[in-house]
Amino acid sequence: MRQRGGRSVTRGIAGFTLVELLIVLTLLTALSAVLAPILLPSPGRQLQHAASEVITTLRETRRLAQRGQVRRRFFVDTELGRYGIVDSDRDRRLPDGTTAALTTAESLLLGEGAGGIDFFPDGSSTGGRLVLGLDGHARQIDIEWLTGRIRIGDYVE
Repeated sequence: MRQRGGRSVTRGIAGFTLVELLIVLTLLTALSAVLAPILLPSPGRQLQHAASEVITTLRETRRLAQRGQVRRRFFVDTELGRYGIVDSDRDRRLPDGTTAALTTAESLLLGEGAGGIDFFPDGSSTGGRLVLGLDGHARQIDIEWLTGRIRIGDYVE
């Protein structure tokens, strides 16, 4: 503290004012409200990710059929939650708790709860539908037979 002309002058103390602290807390609260749903796992996001992985495998099966000019089969075992490309080293798994229902040609049923979808060298397929479900959410993957086109959407009964 110094004196100047009979008055004492104090230097400002370094720190934050109450208003500044309230502003920072408000910003942190708003930021956490926006980021929490993005960062925390949810069944809807898990299912969307699983459906994206299945679509990637379906497209890979189609690409291999076209590139190798040979028929290739995508398989799914709904009981074990496995899927992949026949004669491939990698089987993939659906997230725990995910249900799967496959609609395909009767000749492509591989047993109880298992079946396949074939892709041909021209890009066409035997066609089919795979419905994935998890905790009340459902995604439907359709494979067109004529073009082999793969589409995803919300499940509609």
